[in-house]
Amino acid sequence: MDITKIDQQTLNLLHKAFEIILDENKISYKKIGIAEEDAQLLFLFEGKDEKVHVFKWNKASCIGASIGAIAQSVLLPIIPHLRLLS
Repeated sequence: MDITKIDQQTLNLLHKAFEIILDENKISYKKIGIAEEDAQLLFLFEGKDEKVHVFKWNKASCIGASIGAIAQSVLLPIIPHLRLLS
């Protein structure tokens, strides 16, 4: 499914896709979230240190891309860092 707009349903689908990729990569977490802030989307990650880590990306880059492609493009570069936090 390609993203045509950023709404609550899109955020929920991104959240689920992020959960799947984290599980596939055996990254444990206490909580994760996807939020919207102005022209950015935020990935919120709470690991074993019980601090919330925020990773941001441009909201406009999501339009026309698939949910899975966005989740991979955001998460794959930070997997090593997330492993340290999990």
